[in-house]
Amino acid sequence: MNDYLEMHWGYRVWENAATQVHDTVGIDFLDRIDAVFSGSGAAALPLASCLSTDGDTLSQWRAYSQDGLGFCIGFDAKTLLRLPVTPLRVCYSEAEQVTEVADFVLALHKLMQADPGNDDLFFELTFKLAMDLSAYKNPAFDEEKEVRLLHLVRFQRSGQGNKLVDEPGIAFGSHQEALPVKFFMKEGAPVPHLDLTFIGPDGESPIREVIIGPKNQSLTSAISIMLETLGLTDVQVTRSRASYR
Repeated sequence: MNDYLEMHWGYRVWENAATQVHDTVGIDFLDRIDAVFSGSGAAALPLASCLSTDGDTLSQWRAYSQDGLGFCIGFDAKTLLRLPVTPLRVCYSEAEQVTEVADFVLALHKLMQADPGNDDLFFELTFKLAMDLSAYKNPAFDEEKEVRLLHLVRFQRSGQGNKLVDEPGIAFGSHQEALPVKFFMKEGAPVPHLDLTFIGPDGESPIREVIIGPKNQSLTSAISIMLETLGLTDVQVTRSRASYR
């Protein structure tokens, strides 16, 4: 991630929310939630595919597409949601972030008062909140209009330490076997990833649009011919509106 606060921002939101609801739910309840948060980092790792709802923003071209030389690929959202992922629209408002978490904690507290012995439900909902904290980002990144597709892999004891393992899931309405966790190197550090195909079982592609970057000299007709030849049909090809050279 390009935000060095990425792993800490969501937890800070939780701390601020806990301060708001402290007098209502009590310190013991908050400590129970925090214990799940603390253990979640050693239990699972969320992998994210990071997308945007805006396909033609100059800052995005400059940061993520070779300073405007690349392409933006537009996907059909309904198709992507058939993957074994959890979609999260990123929230950039600190006030909204704290309010959302505080409301969740209050609702969870009320639920547990009605069913105090249901530890499994408490853990399930609290663990989900821990993972969903990754939907909160620094307001300085709000122009990215990010949507994340999360897929969890879990830590498993192995040798002298742990390894990452995927679990079976549901993709396009059918059972999907666990996938091998792979790595690539980024600035000298290993980054885990899954090769999760976006192509449906009948070969259908979710690609609906390609926008050619403002510095890219490719002809729209050339890109269209390439896509059709590769079997990616009915893709709209346009040029960026940014007058950036």
